[in-house]
Amino acid sequence: MLKMAISEHLKMRHTFGGKLPVIAPVFSLGIVLLLAYGVMEMAQPMAWNFWYTTLLPGMLAIICYLGVNKDKKLHYCNMLSVPLPARKLLAGKVICYAAGLFIANAILCAGILISGKISGTVTGITGNFTAVILLSFIFLWEIPLYITLSMCSGMFACIFSCMFMVFSAFVFADTHLWWIWPSSLPVRLMCPVLGIMPNGIIASPGNPLLNSGVILPGVIISFVWFVLFSFLMVVCFKKKVVEE
Repeated sequence: MLKMAISEHLKMRHTFGGKLPVIAPVFSLGIVLLLAYGVMEMAQPMAWNFWYTTLLPGMLAIICYLGVNKDKKLHYCNMLSVPLPARKLLAGKVICYAAGLFIANAILCAGILISGKISGTVTGITGNFTAVILLSFIFLWEIPLYITLSMCSGMFACIFSCMFMVFSAFVFADTHLWWIWPSSLPVRLMCPVLGIMPNGIIASPGNPLLNSGVILPGVIISFVWFVLFSFLMVVCFKKKVVEE
């Protein structure tokens, strides 16, 4: 699987999708710094909130579609020629894109800390590092989902689903039903980790959304969604690609 992940990385290295884990967080940070000019104490919460509610899901959807589209153009011959079961072939893709997810989160975090250090507004260094780890894990379920949609339907289904996930994330995020919808998990879990409300405002002390008891259940739930969508991804690959 590791060799398949390396192969996927080499395939994507000189493409827009391969560069997106660097471009997306830099673009996100640049936009926020411009918007927060003069009120730099708001730059950190704005950057994180804008990132995990909007740009990060969009980045994953684009990367997954572009990676699958390259395989589609070759009629998946590059994958089917490898003597490995479908689950290992696809695991290589997931690992590669997951690495890109972690790199993107780390770049944004580094940019936030550096800009905050320069302006003297950096806060919650531990929370920032924790956010990198948690976001890199609780967004994993989106990777097999977007791979599946890209294989079975195409760009429209992938991007439209991403947009739906982005807008629907706020429906349950600040309610007791936050756990019921997967796209609400990152928004809800970042409340106690970064102290940021779903709308991007810094939470006041004593706010019930700052309860850290949601973190472990949120991680477990996101892992369950990841397993379910991974199973669906393998089934889709077998039916839509191998059998055809």
